[in-house]
Amino acid sequence: MKWILRLFLLFLAVPFLAVIVFWGLKNNFPGDSLADMLEQQAKGRFGVPLQVSPVQLKWQGIHVPEVALLRAGGWKYLPRGDLFVMENLEFLFLPALMKQNFVLKAESHGGDFELKTDLFLEKQLSSKFSNLQLQRIPALSGLSYAEVTGVLDLETEVNNLYALRTAKTSIPEGLFKGNLESVKIRLIGMAMLFPQLELPPVEFKSIDFMFDLGPVTKIQKINLKGMLTGTMEGILRVNPKNPPASLLDMRIQLVPSPEISSSLGSLAVVLKSYQCGNRIDVQLKGPLNRMPPPKRKPCS
Repeated sequence: MKWILRLFLLFLAVPFLAVIVFWGLKNNFPGDSLADMLEQQAKGRFGVPLQVSPVQLKWQGIHVPEVALLRAGGWKYLPRGDLFVMENLEFLFLPALMKQNFVLKAESHGGDFELKTDLFLEKQLSSKFSNLQLQRIPALSGLSYAEVTGVLDLETEVNNLYALRTAKTSIPEGLFKGNLESVKIRLIGMAMLFPQLELPPVEFKSIDFMFDLGPVTKIQKINLKGMLTGTMEGILRVNPKNPPASLLDMRIQLVPSPEISSSLGSLAVVLKSYQCGNRIDVQLKGPLNRMPPPKRKPCS
């Protein structure tokens, strides 16, 4: 009977000891140091300036109240301060142990974010933004030359994660696709540059896009429906040693609405040379940093 009593007392003591150990770990958890390490890694390895709140240890997992992407020195046309913010980042222990997946969830500008990867194979990394409100993103809401509203859903999938992590390549391979809905873009100050141009706010019911990522990135589709309706497709040959010199070959077919066409003023004469009927049909081909003027495709 004594060993049964001792075993029973042990069962009572284990949860109590676990609480004490966890409480000690929680109070001495190096949250500030981890946040500093994340900031240094992001800036040192990727050149991305981040501001990370102290990391918190919770019973269910790890919690980070806020991560903000800041403007780097060379990003001249973006507003100062925060550009993009994610809040309430959570990594839960139990799902990771049961499914052997790293899953990170967060909230961002009215929408949700989720990132997944395998804990052991490190082959694939996927991420997803849902219901992202463009007008709440500081990088867009703080622009002095444009107002942008709309809703974004975005998915990415990287299939060569291990090669990227071990520096065997610097080019991600995978999929990049998404959808924009109820988009409205109003350019500010255009009348100062082009006095005869009275461009109204450009509205799109939807914009769908899909890219196959890799050394040769295939632009499978960019479909626009709205005041500009049409498609864009082509390829981008990535130059890893000099990204601005990457070669683009893209065909653009757009039909402007009567409202857009009537507001172009003298610019309509320039665009006339690129039109087939009421459709603008052009090809962009060349390096990104020295792109020649677009060429009109033969009318068919």
